Amino acid sequence: MVTPASGDRHLLDAALTRVPDLPRWVDTRGMLLSGRASVVSSAAPDREGLVVLMRDAALASIVGRPGADVVTAAIATLSGDVNVLAQLEDADFAGTVLSGWRRRAAIIHVLVTAKPADAAEDRNTHVFTRSTAPRFDHLDDALRQELTHALEGRTVARFVPGTLPTPASGVAGSAVPMAASWADGRPVAFCYPVWQTERYWDVSVETWGPYQRRGLGARAARAMIAHMRGSGRDPVWGALESNTASRRLAARLGFIETAGLSVWIKG
Repeated sequence: MVTPASGDRHLLDAALTRVPDLPRWVDTRGMLLSGRASVVSSAAPDREGLVVLMRDAALASIVGRPGADVVTAAIATLSGDVNVLAQLEDADFAGTVLSGWRRRAAIIHVLVTAKPADAAEDRNTHVFTRSTAPRFDHLDDALRQELTHALEGRTVARFVPGTLPTPASGVAGSAVPMAASWADGRPVAFCYPVWQTERYWDVSVETWGPYQRRGLGARAARAMIAHMRGSGRDPVWGALESNTASRRLAARLGFIETAGLSVWIKG
């Protein structure tokens, strides 16, 4: 189920009008539809632009060119290691405003043709929700917290990981499904939707350290892709250009590069 962002209805409508349901916008539109985002705008958001904020994920997305003062004031409300997103057509503007921040290139991938293995039954991979989730006691603290929060609807995965603010109570969005692959009797690789729009979902794949490089993440991703087809949504895979492991996995699953995105971090 997709719910609207919190805050002023006029700003939400303006933001949704500016952000089409396309793969390169999956993060931003998904934020708006998550029920956890807020919108800050210039005096004329329809013409100039706005900033979408996800405070519990330390994430901002610049839409259009809302003015340097608007962007600066909006981002100043975020704590933690902030990621700021901007489309390539607005990257020069964003770079001017974010003086002193470091720009990273991200690649957006779409799945054109599913691999034959996607349809195969995998008895060691299962899809579950919060009420049917297995125990995560064997995982490291960071991964366990990420998965637990995601199942509660508090997805916080980003292009550049880092410190996040302490989540406020009562701001979680809709609970999400998750797929996991089992090895040695335990779930060790996971896939879930970080953001969802009407047509797309943003893929997150995590494999517990001791079980990496065994193809388990790919198995979890295939199961989640098949499950999400039931809701009519296609997967979108975003990865930093420098994240060759993620991009190789995307290619192995049948994804192709389709667009770029700019990501800023401090330092």
